[in-house]
Amino acid sequence: MPVPMRQPSHRAARLRPVQMAVLLLCATLVSVPAMSLPTAAAADNAPTANEAARKNAIKGLKSKVRKASNGPYALKKKAMVLKHLEALTALGGKEAGRAAMEAIPHPDKEVRDAAFTLIEREHDKTFTKPLAALLEHKDFRRDFDVRRRIAHALSVVSDPPAMEPLASLIGFDEDAEVVAEAADALAGYAQAPLKYRKPAVKRLIDLYSSTWNLKESVKADKKDKINKKRAQAKYKVYGKALRFALQALTGRQLTRPKEWRGWWNDNKKKKSWARKGSK
Repeated sequence: MPVPMRQPSHRAARLRPVQMAVLLLCATLVSVPAMSLPTAAAADNAPTANEAARKNAIKGLKSKVRKASNGPYALKKKAMVLKHLEALTALGGKEAGRAAMEAIPHPDKEVRDAAFTLIEREHDKTFTKPLAALLEHKDFRRDFDVRRRIAHALSVVSDPPAMEPLASLIGFDEDAEVVAEAADALAGYAQAPLKYRKPAVKRLIDLYSSTWNLKESVKADKKDKINKKRAQAKYKVYGKALRFALQALTGRQLTRPKEWRGWWNDNKKKKSWARKGSK
């Protein structure tokens, strides 16, 4: 079942005490104009003033996180980045989640944990495109830790268009752990419209079949033996995840690659995969 979508929250007229404290701190750190903060004389405008100050604070923190998370001195600035992420977590909202993405390039595991925790907590649909763009960024094409984390985050966002970037991770040349994470994420989109599921199912079947065939190969030349060994190792990591994703997205309990290929050839052009007599 897909991860339930988070309903948009409606902030209270007044910020919570912890948010207000962070906001006041951020006002000093990022030079939020004092007049933008709510005062007793402007009680009627407090919600608007609070929201404007919150967004300004997040904007300033976003810039600081970006600068501190890139470059050769990023590791030395770890503590600073973690403090900024803590402030963003207290301020909350999708803007804070987007700002946390600026910490993704940071090489430290604890920083990435904090950034993705906030991203997944907010899990707004607007996160799909920027997360997908990071998968295509040259700096992250071989950063399998980031790719695995993004795959998990896209499963939490639960936005059907996220199936496209997830499907792009289903490939033999991709890291096996990343493929397994992406397959698990795709399995959560069982209720997505068919137009999103079809391309993903094709990719899953292609990899499931090709990896199976390679690992079962009986050819004797050196190159084939190397490919067979690679396929056996990869299948051990993601074989079950691919099969489970296929079963979830199609509603069929097939197992063998040959069965899946036959089913796909019979159903790839159909407008519905519902069984006859089912609702």
